[in-house]
Amino acid sequence: MQRIFLTHSVPRDKVLRYGLSVAACNFCNNLIGGGVFDKVYSILPTFVNEAVEPFEGLIYSSLRRNKFLCRLAPIVENIKAFVKIPPKASIWYYNSTILNVTLIIMLKLFKPGVKQNMIILDYTPSTKPIDKFFLWLSNKMDGTIRLTDSPLFTCKNSVCMPGVVPANSEVWPKITSVRKSFLISGALGYNISMLPMLLEAFSKLPDMELHITGKATDLKLINSYTSRCGNIIYHGMVEYDVYLHILHDTPFLLSTRDPNAPENKCNFPSKIIEALLHNRIVVSTLHYPQLDGINYFEVPAQIDGFVSALKQITEMSQDKLLTYANQSAEVMRRFNTEAWKSNMEKIENNIA
Repeated sequence: MQRIFLTHSVPRDKVLRYGLSVAACNFCNNLIGGGVFDKVYSILPTFVNEAVEPFEGLIYSSLRRNKFLCRLAPIVENIKAFVKIPPKASIWYYNSTILNVTLIIMLKLFKPGVKQNMIILDYTPSTKPIDKFFLWLSNKMDGTIRLTDSPLFTCKNSVCMPGVVPANSEVWPKITSVRKSFLISGALGYNISMLPMLLEAFSKLPDMELHITGKATDLKLINSYTSRCGNIIYHGMVEYDVYLHILHDTPFLLSTRDPNAPENKCNFPSKIIEALLHNRIVVSTLHYPQLDGINYFEVPAQIDGFVSALKQITEMSQDKLLTYANQSAEVMRRFNTEAWKSNMEKIENNIA
């Protein structure tokens, strides 16, 4: 049985060119690079409305470049994908969205022998009818892999896997001494990074560095702090190799998500898995049962408690701090592509 992945990503060197999510593309490319799938097809997000440099698996309609007909492009691309899928295949989707719903329905009606499965990532609870429909559709899949547990996810043939690490992962630099240097990276919206709180917190911690990478939603706010706080450094959007250099030079990775935001109750930050893989020390405002047995710091999301927690952490002895670092071997053991492949086989055989 052929296993097919319908993704919405591009190769790593094209991510910034087309404005796609770095985290989403890294996730997909990690799975693809591990040989988990026999075939991979990609239908790009609707905001990509330009000519795209061809790459293996790209399904593309020139309607994207027509300002009147561009909304029809995903439907045409879904039809093209439908033709390519054998009648007894197993297909895995990256979320349930407007980019694949036509294909899901067509396969259900005209190729019922195809097993349809879904990887559920970054779901935000919503009362909008379209979002509730996509959740219903996800729960009606033959099987799912979800990044977190939630009562909203009701498919019984399912496994929880919070992330994936690259196959044959390199040996990344280990931390031998811990400086007071922190990194926040990725989406910089309030619910995802709590950036206003972070900036104000580090303005009160002049002996600690805060490095920021990613696309700023409020550049004026960031500049107001970087202009007067020499310990806060904004790097902007950077290429992946530059990001890795910053990551390896920074002992602590911050994951400061708003505990009350609905979108943070049904997903798992890929940056945490990446940081642990690269031997960094994770500081999180949320508790993640998926990481039981892995050392990371849980801190308050309110500014006073957050500042106090960082002071306590950085005052720990080097030996104590190093017990929270250099955990890449355990992360690779739990979340490697072979583990994903094994769980997909269990789901496809309905024994998950």
